Amino acid sequence: QGPGVNTEFILYVSVLQTNRCEPIDTLATASFCQLERQQDRPIAGNINVCPKRLRGDRNGIDFDRLVSTIKHEILHTWVFSSGLFAFFRDSNGKPFTERDPATGWPKIYDEKLQIYTPNENVLKQIVRKNWKTRGGLVDKIILMLVTPRVQAVVREHFRCSTLEGAELENQGNVGTALTHWEKRLFEHEIMTGTYTQESVISNLTLALLEDSGWYDVSYEYGKPLLWGRNLGCDFVKTSCKQWIDSKLEKKQNPYPFCISPPKPNPSKRICDYTYDKIVMCNLVEYSTALPFEYQIFDSLPNITDENELARFGGHVMLADYCPYNQELSYKNSNRDSRCYRSENQPPNKENYALEKYSSQSKCFDHGSIWEQYIDQCHRKRRVIPQAAGCYEFECISYKGFYVYIGKEKYLCEYQGQNLTIITAEYDSVYVGTIICPDCQIICGSLNNFQCPSEINKNHVQRQQQQQSDIRLSVQNFCTRSYEYNQSSMSDKTNQLHIILQTIFLFSICLYIRKGF
Repeated sequence: QGPGVNTEFILYVSVLQTNRCEPIDTLATASFCQLERQQDRPIAGNINVCPKRLRGDRNGIDFDRLVSTIKHEILHTWVFSSGLFAFFRDSNGKPFTERDPATGWPKIYDEKLQIYTPNENVLKQIVRKNWKTRGGLVDKIILMLVTPRVQAVVREHFRCSTLEGAELENQGNVGTALTHWEKRLFEHEIMTGTYTQESVISNLTLALLEDSGWYDVSYEYGKPLLWGRNLGCDFVKTSCKQWIDSKLEKKQNPYPFCISPPKPNPSKRICDYTYDKIVMCNLVEYSTALPFEYQIFDSLPNITDENELARFGGHVMLADYCPYNQELSYKNSNRDSRCYRSENQPPNKENYALEKYSSQSKCFDHGSIWEQYIDQCHRKRRVIPQAAGCYEFECISYKGFYVYIGKEKYLCEYQGQNLTIITAEYDSVYVGTIICPDCQIICGSLNNFQCPSEINKNHVQRQQQQQSDIRLSVQNFCTRSYEYNQSSMSDKTNQLHIILQTIFLFSICLYIRKGF
């Protein structure tokens, strides 16, 4: 009741444990409430945050994920809802979907979905013939948003001029299917159906806002969507099985998908393509066979049982069970694997590879399993084979960049350079290797920075060998480190004796002066 509020949009926010909160991983839900009379634009919406997911314990959702989720839900109230598609208008303000003259509403109502059916100029059904699965070829029915700007953005993104539009999610419940971008194709876009790693509001979602006819957008604010970029029609129009098989036949990396041997060892950790985080292939074995159309593998290393192969797929169902390298979240803390977050720094006793998380850190792949020498280097143990770590770096024009590990720094001069790491920390000596990434990826965004020109790699390798022979003998390093620690302890002990002696003499002076 009352005159209302003079504003463009009202957002009602509630914190209630409703039935829609029941899926254990649901953080929030959203819906639009009311449409404007003339142009059908949403003018009110509701977000409900599920309180059980906001508990302040160590297993609570982290702040970044919460903010991303709230942005996601706001976009649902503004534009990304299957119930709004039939109300979209073209650039001239004319409805895409034909209206009933008597009511002014779209003509067709879908009783099953409980939404008005949009015109094919907005939502279109496409049949992909010869969709490859483990059991053979099938017809794959998909639904796509095909509005003008959305179509233009996805064609440019994938470099596929015949792409009809942007595929919508086909899995999940009523609140997921048809109301998100397809996870398999747009993995870290903010409007996919589940949060798996740091998300972005890309030009794709901005294009949808513009194509609704209700909003003007500034595309310079869109964040880069790296997933699937420039991979072509073969990637965007075929199954991930087709893509993986074709790459393996050519002995190529099936990026952005992955195949990490699930047995006998778990997936190893590697750097992602931005070198901003540590990722791991999310290939897992399910307790039962995957649905027929999502079965991927004809063979896997160390798997001989045909029935067992049908149970392997990616951990994210919405990505059609396609396995891909995914950011890590640690169960017993709020830590994840983004190198640039200082909050992710592990405790010293768990810092097995001497990592350093900060705004000046990047991910570096390990070239070998690291070893730790303890008890004055008399005992050796293998560090957990995580195979990648986060370390601080410093870019030096024309030379490359230094990587700081423990008390040492190491110069990366060319891509693929294998650096031997030996450093003392926490009363131990650590030995391992790191592989230098492309200088342009690490330092190329800096103003006026110049990566080194082509250098004589043989010279660098000889120099490394000389360094190894001269000062990287593990036993010599251990001996020096132990002697240094002993000397340091001795110095500290002497200093303590001097301090105590001074206090004692000062006390005697006071005692004498007071005449006791």
